[in-house]
Amino acid sequence: MKWVSERVGASDFVATANTLSLNVTRTLKLDRKLDVQREPEPDPESAWKYTQAYFDESLDKVFGVIHRPVFEARLRAHFESEQLDDDSIWYALRNTVYASGCKISLTKEDRPNAFVDAQAKAWRYFENALSMHTDLIYMRTGLPAVQTLLAMAFFTEGLGNPALEYMLVSNALRLAQSKGLHRQPVETWNMQEPEIQHRNWLFWAIYAYEKHIAFRSGRPSAIDDDDISCQIPTTTPEGSAINFDFFIQIIKHAQITSAIAKELSSVKASKQPPEVIIEKAHELDQRLRDWKDNIPPHLKPELPFRFAYLLPGTHLYHIVYLHFAYYGSLIAIHSVFTYPWNSSGFTRNPTSAIRDQISASTQIVVDASRKIILATKFIDVNGSWPTWLTFFYPLLGLINLFVYVLKFPGLASTTSDLALMDVVAGHFGFLEFASNSKISFPFTAEITSLARATVKKAREKAGGGPEQLGLSPPIYPIPEPSVGSLYPLGEVSCPASCNLESFGSNHLQYGATDITDICLEDWPSFLPSISRVSSMALNRLLADEDMDFIPMN
Repeated sequence: MKWVSERVGASDFVATANTLSLNVTRTLKLDRKLDVQREPEPDPESAWKYTQAYFDESLDKVFGVIHRPVFEARLRAHFESEQLDDDSIWYALRNTVYASGCKISLTKEDRPNAFVDAQAKAWRYFENALSMHTDLIYMRTGLPAVQTLLAMAFFTEGLGNPALEYMLVSNALRLAQSKGLHRQPVETWNMQEPEIQHRNWLFWAIYAYEKHIAFRSGRPSAIDDDDISCQIPTTTPEGSAINFDFFIQIIKHAQITSAIAKELSSVKASKQPPEVIIEKAHELDQRLRDWKDNIPPHLKPELPFRFAYLLPGTHLYHIVYLHFAYYGSLIAIHSVFTYPWNSSGFTRNPTSAIRDQISASTQIVVDASRKIILATKFIDVNGSWPTWLTFFYPLLGLINLFVYVLKFPGLASTTSDLALMDVVAGHFGFLEFASNSKISFPFTAEITSLARATVKKAREKAGGGPEQLGLSPPIYPIPEPSVGSLYPLGEVSCPASCNLESFGSNHLQYGATDITDICLEDWPSFLPSISRVSSMALNRLLADEDMDFIPMN
């Protein structure tokens, strides 16, 4: 915040940033206790309508967490039976399905307040499920309890809900681990192949989602990859909605993000010499690019997306996710070298390799941000869509482009970059419109205006365009990496303004006034991973203020 304030010459940016922080972090907890009165369950006709919507239209159906034939058979028996079924797990599971299906159904209705009404009604069904949370965790249960907790986490991922998915998926994981799902069953367990297959798919669904949330939020994962013997399945169960190709790609990407977090974002990683960090970044970059290159053609996350080639069971948003995941991971790998407040460790004794790495990584981050923003036009804002789609990745692209424009306001590309920032601001503006102003993030429009004003000021000061500013753009495009070297060093040049002083520790001098303005507990990370902040600066802050540093979920 201090760096941005200095660049834009606006002291009120701290207030703007804190407003966004509060808007985001207030969703991480419930605003009130659960209603003691349970919502009556829907009549059979509505129940079947919500069930059909969940299994036909929810984005998470591709993970096959709930087996449709089994669920529908039990729901049919539930309505046909005259005896009360007091199974708390079944009660929680069906109400989670009702909540998801209700939200999908009602948000599609073309009427005023559809979003608000859908949110309210769906949440009441979800409260029914959440009231069984203690039973799910502490009573004797089977795999349905794990399935229910994971389905509940998927529901809270939806736009407009309290963001409880980090805790819910953590509960699902711990329960799964307590039941041994992370281990491959041995012969002495006497399990049949269909049961083993079901356990394995369920574990990898939890793994992929838990890693996604941990990576996105900057919070630590609760999974030790070295302690997993559970095999990735090679076939899908009969009657399952699992999209095999997509699911496998999600798992592989989750394994890469796990490695990124361990090798670049952990406390241990932050203490490594710059040369070691660069080497690890090279390896992870190559691994990520290999993953993308081997994605099946019908799922290739390349713009423009090809609607005509979508196979049955594949939604456009599955491809959008892979697109966001790839470019978001590139940002995570390379942002450690590019953020001005995060670079002091690379500038004390700079070598030519460090200089070239900063230049190359800067271009990779801004190109990835542009690709993320270009994909937002494929988002059909709907109250039932997940936060990663509608909020996180568009904001990730916007903030990284914002930082780039502030660093190099005189580049010839700045005009188009400002237009791309307007695209994201427009996306969030439509989000506010579609939600009847229940979801509002004016921060996006405000920083876009700040960027535009900064560029105008810089050009006026120089008396013209980028030529007068003396800012020559880097040499683009950056060559594809070769084996053993991420970039052919020497073929990448840094903008004239990209001097190491602009990355230096002068921007990390926090005074007492700045500490008072920054509430560490509320400040989220939009740049995925909290340790992107210079470890020296962070340690100094935490030494002064004994607070938790809670990132965005």
